[in-house]
Amino acid sequence: MVPFVDPLTGVPLEQRGDALWAPGLSEPLARVVDGIPRFVARDENYAESFGWQWKHWENTLSDRRNAGSAKREVVLHRTRFLDYDLKGKTILECGMGGGDDTEVLLDLPFAEVHSFDLSTAVERAVRHLDDPRLVVSQASITAIPYPDEAFDFVFCHRVLQHTPDPVASLRSICRKVKPGGVLFAHVYKLGWRNLMHFKYKYRWLTRRLPNRWIAGYVERFGPALHAVNRFMWRRNVLLKGLAYNFVPFQYHQDYGDMTETQLIELEKLNTFDGLTPRYDRPLTSRRFRSTIEGARFRIEHYNDPSFSPLFCTAVKEGPAASLAAAA
Repeated sequence: MVPFVDPLTGVPLEQRGDALWAPGLSEPLARVVDGIPRFVARDENYAESFGWQWKHWENTLSDRRNAGSAKREVVLHRTRFLDYDLKGKTILECGMGGGDDTEVLLDLPFAEVHSFDLSTAVERAVRHLDDPRLVVSQASITAIPYPDEAFDFVFCHRVLQHTPDPVASLRSICRKVKPGGVLFAHVYKLGWRNLMHFKYKYRWLTRRLPNRWIAGYVERFGPALHAVNRFMWRRNVLLKGLAYNFVPFQYHQDYGDMTETQLIELEKLNTFDGLTPRYDRPLTSRRFRSTIEGARFRIEHYNDPSFSPLFCTAVKEGPAASLAAAA
């Protein structure tokens, strides 16, 4: 089992009672609360809107509890993980949220799945995920409590843009991949078309409002705004553009096999997700790619559309044997 370490020194930690200790320290490095090692103090948590979000929309993006959400198809399509030999390998999930992607990872033949998140959404994850291969912790993406070059796979989906420094966060996760190991990374794309999205016009206000206010807004007005968006998106290109730019509610024409009721719930969640995070910092394709290649990775699959998001799967160069091409 990949051990927890002091993120600053790399020294392995020892569990004593309900805490993890590093040698020589007079205070524990992490408390174990409800079975979860907590490397994050409450006043350090800039991502608590996500903790609130994943507890409020507990089942919306879970394949197991909400049939039709297509989570497995999205994750496997983006990562191309089925192109690699997964059996018996270790994976680190950086930013697990409430554990919806974790469900998919646990359906794959990994020997160990280590998942962490900065927010208290980890509590919702452990409530629904029961697997002896899974280790969950609450930790920061820039102070990951695992050794460098310890994992065969590292997975980071829909997280980087919500950190104070996405490039520093990306470099941090790159360090955890073994030579010959596989990285999957995803980030919102910085470009004028993406920045026209309604959320960037309203976030100056909405990210400062209480979470319950934004949730109340999407619950009350969501169905009506869904109908407005549907009319505008289907009418003509001009109205579609106006809806995308100004109507403050996310719209999905379809998503997997969801019913309209399920789709509206997803739109509520995604609207809340867009309006509430403290940080929303996309990267240019050039910066994203150069950061990964600068960390000694060879990019094997790269997605760079006109609209968000950017994502790629890459192999870390080094002396170890590659995990590639099982199929």
